[in-house]
Amino acid sequence: MRSKFNRTVHIITTIALLVIALLIVGYYLFADNYADLKNVPTTLYVAAIVYILIQLIKRNITKKMPWFDWLYYLGLIAIVLPFILPEKEWVFSLAIYGSFALVIPPLVELLQLLSKKK
Repeated sequence: MRSKFNRTVHIITTIALLVIALLIVGYYLFADNYADLKNVPTTLYVAAIVYILIQLIKRNITKKMPWFDWLYYLGLIAIVLPFILPEKEWVFSLAIYGSFALVIPPLVELLQLLSKKK
């Protein structure tokens, strides 16, 4: 019973991570200029914090961290770069494309979970 509960929570948290990651990537992808990356809406800050909290909860439930789960750190670094580095074109591009690293871990994990037998 506990195993089925953990699997259900794992799937729900992974889907939540994917939705939040897509929300963040969507904002960064449609940013027109560097100012858009520096003036992020509060809802995006909250989404990033919830993403981190869900990652921590998921890690506590699953008791393991696959290699691809570390990629989300790259995504977090990418979305923070505009706040700590000066305005440069490469920082703008790195922030936009680096935010895709937030999507990779939950997407791979969801595909693995759905392909596993119950």
